[in-house]
Order: sequence, then structure tokens, then C-alpha cells
Amino acid sequence: MLLGISLILLGFGIFDIFYENKNKSKILIILMIVIWILLSTRGFLGTDWYFYYPSFMSNTYIYEKGYMLYSFFIGSIYKNYTFFQSITLGIDFICLYFIFKKYCKYYILAFVIFFSIQGLFMEVELLRNMKAIILFIFSLKYIEERKFIPYIILNLIGVSFHQSAILYIPLYYLLNINYNKKLIISLFLLGSLIYLSNFDFILNSLDSFGNYLNGSIGEKINNYLKVIPKNIPRGLNLFYLERVILFIIAYYYEKNKVLKNIGYLSVFIFLYTSELSIVSLRIGILFLFITWFLYARAFEYINKKVILSFLIGTICIFRIYINFSYPGNKINYKYENSLIYKLNYKKREKELIESKKNMKSYYGKELLLQY
Repeated sequence: MLLGISLILLGFGIFDIFYENKNKSKILIILMIVIWILLSTRGFLGTDWYFYYPSFMSNTYIYEKGYMLYSFFIGSIYKNYTFFQSITLGIDFICLYFIFKKYCKYYILAFVIFFSIQGLFMEVELLRNMKAIILFIFSLKYIEERKFIPYIILNLIGVSFHQSAILYIPLYYLLNINYNKKLIISLFLLGSLIYLSNFDFILNSLDSFGNYLNGSIGEKINNYLKVIPKNIPRGLNLFYLERVILFIIAYYYEKNKVLKNIGYLSVFIFLYTSELSIVSLRIGILFLFITWFLYARAFEYINKKVILSFLIGTICIFRIYINFSYPGNKINYKYENSLIYKLNYKKREKELIESKKNMKSYYGKELLLQY
């Protein structure tokens, strides 16, 4: 079902590019409402509901204080998980509506790209991260206006939802700089060499370092290395080619300095940290949104829209297909509407455990796909 919806949305993305229509805002609102209804009334979809559902229902305070206060407030209105999903998704979609309209001329397309490239999964799984990411996007205007106080306030609120958002704070000083183009090209070429060579330089260094050190630090390094997948697919692949396209758009076409620099940062994180899949995922997901922006904004600057549509459309279809094709996701993303089917925690818990039998195929592939 979700795969079919994704493909239908691509048709609306094409419509946005090639047909002028005064009712595009209404179309976007209708699309968002339809997706909001489908996703807010979802059953136990994905994997992270396993933690969020009991936390919400029993007021277990195991997450950041901002998220827990937010969760407690919604629960005090109505202690129902479908209601909670409706509110949290509704807030995200309202924010994204204004964000896409602000940054993208083709804002229906931006929403389609968002849904195709991890937006669906982020809204289902990353309830805390999404709030921090949206707050950061809202704070970008204050980088351009050089207003530190509102910037820091928004991102500190983001940190109260997810601690990883602390990485946004120093970017106030880094994203408004016109970097030397030779430096950017050099970093891209070096990163490409590292990624394409498929040599685990960081992992090998950490392994040697962990064996050399005695005590708790060495033990922590060795324990971390044990959980890092050893079969992460690197080299000349579609994931790399996608980053090449993103880099070219940022380097040659993007005119907004802050967005351009975030594009560089996103590509460099992928190229330089991909062998540390867990670290790479945690950091890379913070900047995934730039893909939605730059791909949609590229149509404002590049005249060859048919060729660009083919490239971006292929990326979206590839992302949609690959995410739904893995055995674990076929189990975890079996859509059941909570208005039709009664939420059955124990049943879905058993299915989630069953999906973990596919962990070998899950790690090293889907981790990369999540950003």
C-alpha cells in the first residue's frame, strides 16, 4: 500500500514541474491531509513504536525532557496512541508545508521527494529527531540574519527533543561562509577516493588503538567495533552516484549560501564516515533534509527539466523500491489501519522479533539508506 502511494505521489511531482496551476497550494494541502490521515491512523508500523508506545501509555520518562514533556501534554488531553500520532504528525506536516513553500518554488515536488527519500520512515520512526530537524530548518533564517539568540533558542529546544541536535549549534559560525572552491573540490575528491576504495581506514585504526589501550576506553572501543557491520556496501554504487548528483547541484547551481554549505556537509559526512555506519547514520540523518531541498530547487536553476526529472525520479523510485524490498521491512511495514484493526501490541511484538531474523541483510544496507 505504502509503495503504491509513493508511486502515485511521483505523478504529482511531475505535474508540479511541468504544469502551471494556481491551485498548487490546495493540491499540496490535500496531499498532506491524505497522507496525514493514513499515517496518523497507522497501526504499529516500523520498529520504534516498540519503545514509543509503552513510553507514551505509561508515562515512562526515558527520553529527553522536551520530548517527554511534549508527550505528557498530549497524553493529558487524550491517552490514545492514535491521537498522539495524529498530533505529532500534524505538527510536522504543518511546519513542512510552510518550509517547502518558503524554500522551494516546486513545493509539491519537494513534498514528494521528502516522502520518497526517507521522509516516510523518519515520520514513522524518528519522532524525536524530526522535531529537532524541523526546528533547525526554522533556525536557518537566523544564520543569514546573524541573529544568534533566536538561533540558539530554537536549537536548544531541539536538543531537548534529541541530544544529537547539539551538533547544530556550532554550525551558526560555519554555514554562512563562502568556502574556497578548490578546497571544496579537494575534499570531495579525497572523500570519493576513500569511499570508492572501500578501505576501512578508520575501523582498522580504531581496532589497533583499542588493542593497544588497556582499561575501560580500550574495552569500549572494542565493544563498539563488534556491533559495526562488516559488510557495508561501498564503492561505485547508486548511493555514491546519488551523492555525486547532490554535490554537483550544490556546487554549480545552488545560490543560497547556507543551503549550499549544508549540501556539502551532507555529502562529506556520507563519504568520510560511511564505514562507521552507526555514527554515520546518527550524524547524517540530521542533514538528510537538504536532499529534499536541493533536488526540488534544482528545477529552478536547470533548464533541462526532462533530463533532471529522469535523474531525480530514478533516485526516488530506487529509494522507494529498495526500502520496501528488504525482508525485515516487508514485515515491519505491513500497513494496518488502527480504525479498522485493533492495536495488538503482543502480536506486532512477535512479528518484530520475527523480522530480526533478517538482521544480517538489514545491517550494512538499510542503515545507509536511512540517510
